Amino acid sequence: MFLTRLPVARFVRYDADYLSRSTVYFPLVGMIVGGLCSAVLWLLMQIFPLPRGLPLAVLCSMLASVLITGAFHEDGLADAADGFGGGMAPERVLEIMRDSRIGTYGAVALWFGLTLKFFLLTEISSFGFFYVAGVLMVAHTAARASSLWLIFRCRYVRSESATSKPFAGGVTMPRLLTGFAFALLVSIGLLQWQSVPVLIAFFIAVFGCERYFKSRIGGITGDALGAANQIVELSVYLALAAASNLAIQLPLPPLP
Repeated sequence: MFLTRLPVARFVRYDADYLSRSTVYFPLVGMIVGGLCSAVLWLLMQIFPLPRGLPLAVLCSMLASVLITGAFHEDGLADAADGFGGGMAPERVLEIMRDSRIGTYGAVALWFGLTLKFFLLTEISSFGFFYVAGVLMVAHTAARASSLWLIFRCRYVRSESATSKPFAGGVTMPRLLTGFAFALLVSIGLLQWQSVPVLIAFFIAVFGCERYFKSRIGGITGDALGAANQIVELSVYLALAAASNLAIQLPLPPLP
């Protein structure tokens, strides 16, 4: 209910405690989103002839991700870019982030983020559907796992009510370890030893985000979590695209 627009049963009721405890399932939600995007990619690959139809298939897969999540994390990226780009003092950064209007920094961040994602996924898709399907699930899983780390390690800096405030303090050590163990198993299970560049990219990105957020505003906000989500996802794609082009990937089934 929180991370996606996917319908849930009507008997499911909102409870702040449930929302707080749901953090352990963030990586699982990421794997589901990645799996649905992979299904859309496969379907479009069957409809449009390859290789000319590959860019369209990738673009539709990206659109599916936006529709499934309601552009939740992209919105956080845009707001965070506006805030960090347009403000110097922490109070001013938070004030700009709170503004629902998109500014120059946000528009530029979205354009570069989506464009980079398109080119990286197109490149990765050229190595075969089964490979890119695994990459999508691993990247989305790792992206949601970054939220667990940042919530656990950083304080929530907004005092007023906000959508992400119920999660402040919601990540305990057992939940963090459980979520990370799941993300690690998904990565190893789908990419074997290519999970090594994934782990390297993940920790570089998440540590970088943590240090930057703490230095600029003293902690995190919901927009900061969304921005980190997108940065980690792109970092995984970039690392695996580089690894694939260096010919270090394991043999994978060809396109059907």
